[in-house]
Amino acid sequence: MSFIEVKNVHYRKNSHEIFSDLNFSLGKGRIVALLGENGSGKTTIMRLLSGLALNWKGQMSIDGTIIGDETKSKVSYIVNLNDFPKDFTISKVLDFYRRFYADYSSERAEELLNFMEINPKSKLKTLSRGQLEKAALVATLARKTEIYLLDEPLSGIDLLTREKIIQSLIRWFDEKSLILLTTHQMTEIENIVDEVMILKNRQIIQHQDMELLRETRGIGLENLYREALTQ
Repeated sequence: MSFIEVKNVHYRKNSHEIFSDLNFSLGKGRIVALLGENGSGKTTIMRLLSGLALNWKGQMSIDGTIIGDETKSKVSYIVNLNDFPKDFTISKVLDFYRRFYADYSSERAEELLNFMEINPKSKLKTLSRGQLEKAALVATLARKTEIYLLDEPLSGIDLLTREKIIQSLIRWFDEKSLILLTTHQMTEIENIVDEVMILKNRQIIQHQDMELLRETRGIGLENLYREALTQ
């Protein structure tokens, strides 16, 4: 059995069918890109795996345990800092995570803050979008857990900030864990991704090992994505 198993999953929200027969499996020690057009269901998959999306039908498990309250401790879903008061400092946000999550590592958080060049005394309302994204990643990666779900961590930010975020994923990636990320910045994640899944018409239509893909077909993420969506 794979670490993450999703079989025959059906999910509706407000009477709208999002998935009718979703299937995939993932193992540990991998960085996986989840690609698809806007509105294709990428964020919904993140919410399903994190246990936030309810009333699904089918089979979903993490390490053999059905996804629900018991699996939430295994998942670190990238934080939305807009959910916190604007007057909060980064330090106050991280203190919330420290008190709420037993797997939170203050040592790792400090290393990440230094690497990202973020002042923990800064208030959220003073931060640029790029700084907010870096701070959100600090809070997410500061947990020593098994699954990291990163929904568009590179969206709408400048090149240097994107490079810093990608470098942090490489530096703090634990081979006993799994990173699943969504992005439209395919060229920039090309060299760190082990697998790619492509969503179309509420189905995973491609699930490829990147190294094997390069060896057998000599193409990268962007060309595979274009090919898959135009078929």
